[in-house]
Amino acid sequence: MCRRCSASRLLSTCVAWGWITSNPALSFDRTIIRERRDPITPPCPDSVARVKAACPPGMAAILDLLEQTGMRENEAVSLTGDNVDHERQQIRLLRTKTSRPRTIAWVTPGGDATALLEQAPRTGCLFPNRHGKPYRNAASNYGQVMRRVMARCEAESIFFTRFRIHDLRHAFAIRWLKAGGDIYRLSRHLGHTSVKTTEIYLSALTADELDRVMHVGTKDGTVTT
Repeated sequence: MCRRCSASRLLSTCVAWGWITSNPALSFDRTIIRERRDPITPPCPDSVARVKAACPPGMAAILDLLEQTGMRENEAVSLTGDNVDHERQQIRLLRTKTSRPRTIAWVTPGGDATALLEQAPRTGCLFPNRHGKPYRNAASNYGQVMRRVMARCEAESIFFTRFRIHDLRHAFAIRWLKAGGDIYRLSRHLGHTSVKTTEIYLSALTADELDRVMHVGTKDGTVTT
């Protein structure tokens, strides 16, 4: 939690207890402070491949799905065969961050999950653990694999860059934009509430790629300049 949020909560508690009459943190103009974000760097493909190879089949498939579709971890873990429309090549996501279901294509400028989903079961959990059940804590399982891979690569002096599960989503979004995909469609695909959130990926583009996204992108069928 940031210091500003911590101060605001403390002051709100003081108001509730009657120690003060108002929370000055709520009246502070936050627009004068620019939010600082670390630059987004997609994971090294070789490192991703090494981690997948070290994962159990179910976890490896989840990572592959995240890489090819850009969905969030919890969305992939909870996916069932009933959520996949093979005829339309679409995935219906029910457990989303905003609690609002959305439908995404599995073939996009950012990736292609056809080979993976065509082999997946048509009913039940798509990518279960070794006991045939959905992963309850995929992040913890992933962390264990990551530590083993890092230790092995260090012992064998193999180049390896650590990455988070969420970085696969970042890599997908960057590939989408670099391939010329529309940023507004990407925003809807990722489930962002605003395209402003999606614009964090623009920093990973070259000048030419950025120019194409900013001047040739479409929003609801209307060309923007």
